[in-house]
Amino acid sequence: MRGGPIGWLLVAHFVGALLSLISIEPGCCLFVPEEPDHDRVWRWLLLFWLALAAFSLVRHWPMWSWRSPAWMALLAPWVLAFLLAAFSWPYVYAANALAGSDAVRFDGVAIDRWEEDGRSPTYGVYLRDARSGAVVSLRIDRHEYAALRTGDRAVCDYRRGRLGFYFRWRLGAPQACRFERS
Repeated sequence: MRGGPIGWLLVAHFVGALLSLISIEPGCCLFVPEEPDHDRVWRWLLLFWLALAAFSLVRHWPMWSWRSPAWMALLAPWVLAFLLAAFSWPYVYAANALAGSDAVRFDGVAIDRWEEDGRSPTYGVYLRDARSGAVVSLRIDRHEYAALRTGDRAVCDYRRGRLGFYFRWRLGAPQACRFERS
């Protein structure tokens, strides 16, 4: 890593993103008509960092190519742009949460469960919200998933941030969902 203030700014950026990931749990509400498009937000974040990488490559090419082999000088700004975009996503959730939020309650019948396998599995429930009639996909923890059966009544408390994304605070927050056997 490059020394000096730029290197420390990168470290601070990554640490801030990790702190945001530790404190905010995204709601993962799918199929809600007024929800912002996560893919569009990701594309704009990536576009910003890629444009900055292209500018950096053109502006600082003599310095990049003098210190490194040509292939590394061409590749480094793009790799850094992807890393910065990946670690900027939590800042969107932090801005969403800190700009103001309203309590939201999803109340309805669990129509199905879902599970994403991987290094750290994700569990969720498809819930038909009684208020709006929309089918909402919510993340739940492993213990809630194990206790949940299709047809159970679920009440899930989240917050809707200023940017429109659903979330809940990880620290000091009550359990996100409560289930009652039908």
